Amino acid sequence: MKELKKQLKNIRFLLEYTVIIIPYHAIRLLPRFLMRGLSSFVSFAAYSLAPGIRKLIQANLKAAFPEKDDAEISRIARKSFHHTIYNFFDFIWMMGKPKRIAKYTHLPPPVFKLLRDCVESDTRILFVNPHLGSWEGSGVIAANTASIRLAAIAKATHNPYLNNLLNKDNRERSGIKIIFSKGAIRDSLKCLNEGYSLGLLIDQNTRVRDGGTFVNMFGLPVASSRSPAMLWHYCETNNIPSKIIYGTTLRENDRLVAHSAILSKPYSEYAGDDEIIQELMDITESFIRRYPEQYLWLYRRFQYIPPDAPDEVKARYPYYARVPDPKFFRQKVAQ
Repeated sequence: MKELKKQLKNIRFLLEYTVIIIPYHAIRLLPRFLMRGLSSFVSFAAYSLAPGIRKLIQANLKAAFPEKDDAEISRIARKSFHHTIYNFFDFIWMMGKPKRIAKYTHLPPPVFKLLRDCVESDTRILFVNPHLGSWEGSGVIAANTASIRLAAIAKATHNPYLNNLLNKDNRERSGIKIIFSKGAIRDSLKCLNEGYSLGLLIDQNTRVRDGGTFVNMFGLPVASSRSPAMLWHYCETNNIPSKIIYGTTLRENDRLVAHSAILSKPYSEYAGDDEIIQELMDITESFIRRYPEQYLWLYRRFQYIPPDAPDEVKARYPYYARVPDPKFFRQKVAQ
């Protein structure tokens, strides 16, 4: 019986893979203007036919920008969704294609020098990246243009064929070593000791019990990972030269252009992890305010409300937000 279930599951995985692989390769074969046109059509159709998508994106925008009127919120929401779909298509179209990467990405000289100085001094870079612009593009540019030995954390899909397609055929062929989220801390430390830099996403909801903390974003406390600060602490205490570099890759005239920022002071001058994460979140917010159409608003970023938040703050959260149960903060102790 177990063997039969295993075979049926494998058949399901193969069917899912077949459904995906045909449009996947079709996108990669298209000339760029047709790929762009297809992404526009798909985003227009999906946005028009999915009220749940519109509701979520607009709710996030209203929480972040309460001063904007409905017309402006609607405009940004539509452009943001189109950008998200285009990003996905562009990722498929570009990854593993060095000529396409070279033509449609740009690493400005000051950012190039910042990265190369780290390489030449054997300094590990802790890349902190938001879901802004092309977050996939940031790693690709660092690995391919600045020759950074880069590892990045990715969530494995349940389907092993799709997992291999997305991570082996795309990310690793583009020069990025993939660390899967299960066991990520152990593998991240191993990579740092082996000389790799790490790519870390800053704007994901992370439970406190899993290493998260609450910091402010657009005036609302949001759950965020402390991993950049924790890994920096590990490097400092183990005499591994390291530096946090905030990176984001923005779409400018259909090219992916890398931007960077560095923290205001050395590790020893911070009061603790939360101060480091808050500064990184402040940098994130400053970029999003300049490029709101390029942020991933299709994500429940404001999902968790701190139990001690004042009522007037709780009222600002979107419809889907909730006060988390005690398990969010700590594992249940076995009786």
